[in-house]
Amino acid sequence: MRGVPFIDIVPVGPANAGKSRLLAAMEQGLAEWDAAPAPALVPDPVTALVLSDAGHVADRLVDLWYEARSDGGALFETRLVDYAGAAVADKRHPAAGALAARARSADAVLCVLDGERVAGLLAGDRDGFEDAMAGVWKLVPGRGRAVRFVVTKWDLLEGRASLAGVRRALAELPGFAAVLRRARAGGAALIPVSVVGPDAGAQAVVPLLSVLPQVLRTAAGRVERAGRGGSLVADAGVNWLSQAVTAVAVRRVLQRVVDAVPDSRVARRCAGPAAVGVSMLVEAAVRTWCDRTTRSGGGARPHVEGRLLTRAAEAYEWRLRDFRRRFPDADLTGPVLPRPAG
Repeated sequence: MRGVPFIDIVPVGPANAGKSRLLAAMEQGLAEWDAAPAPALVPDPVTALVLSDAGHVADRLVDLWYEARSDGGALFETRLVDYAGAAVADKRHPAAGALAARARSADAVLCVLDGERVAGLLAGDRDGFEDAMAGVWKLVPGRGRAVRFVVTKWDLLEGRASLAGVRRALAELPGFAAVLRRARAGGAALIPVSVVGPDAGAQAVVPLLSVLPQVLRTAAGRVERAGRGGSLVADAGVNWLSQAVTAVAVRRVLQRVVDAVPDSRVARRCAGPAAVGVSMLVEAAVRTWCDRTTRSGGGARPHVEGRLLTRAAEAYEWRLRDFRRRFPDADLTGPVLPRPAG
C-alpha cells in the first residue's frame, strides 16, 4: 500500500456543462504549469491516455489519478472522476449510484455550472437553470467539505456580466442558497473558467488548486494524529482483512477446481498445478483490490510529515494570488445572500 495521503475530488455537473473539457484542459494546464514552489501534480499514464481520448466517457465512472511530487518524492495523491452527465439527472443511469456515493464521501466537490445556462439565468430564465441543476444540488454535500462552484464557458459572459452579478443571480435561487448554507462551513468559492484561448490551461487548474489548501491542512491533521499512534489499529485491521479475504477466496477457488475434476488419474495429476496457479491469480487479485480499496479509503498509514503538507497548502494558496486579485468576488464564505428589503 502506498504511504501517502489520498484526496478524492468529485466534479458534479449536468450534461453538456463542459465538465469533461474542463478536466482535459486541467490536465493540459498542469503539464504546462510551472508549479514551483508548490508540488507539481503529475497524472499517471492511464489518466493521461484517458484524457487524450475525446470519447472516453461511458456509462461508468472514469477515475483520473494525479501524484503530487516534491523534491523528496511523492507527497500526496489526488483523484478526480469523469462520467456521462446523464448520470446526474437520471437515477436509473448505470453510474448514478456510484456517483452519489463518491460525492457523499469526497474530500471536495467541484460543482460545475454551465456558463451558457448562467447567461440564460442572467437573461431571466430562472426556471430553466433550476431544472438543469436540480440533480446537481442534491449531489453537493456539506458537512465541512470544500465546495467550489465552477462557472464554465466564461468567455460567453466576460464583458457582458461580472462575477458579482452572477453571484447575486445565483444567491436568489433556493437550490443554490441551500447548497451554500451547507457548504459555507467547509469553504466555498465561485470560480469562472474558460477552456478556450491562450490561457485556457492556466484557468482550468484554478478549481483544483483552490481546494487543495483546505484538504491538505485536514490531511496534515490526520498525519499528525497517525504519528501519535492513531492509525496502528487501523493498519492491523487492514492487514488482517486482506489476509482473511485472500484465504477465503483461495479456499473457495480450490474447492471449485477439485469438484470440477473428472474422476481419472490423469485429470487429477493435472488438477494440482492448475489449482495452485488459479489460487495464485486469485490471491494477487484480492491483494490488489485490498490495496486499491484502502488507498481510496485512506486506510494506509501516511509516511509524510504534516508540516510538508501544510507547506504545500501555503504554496498552492500563494499560486492563486493573481486569481484572487482578478476576482475578489470569488469568495463565498462570507454573507452573499441578498438582504431583505427595508
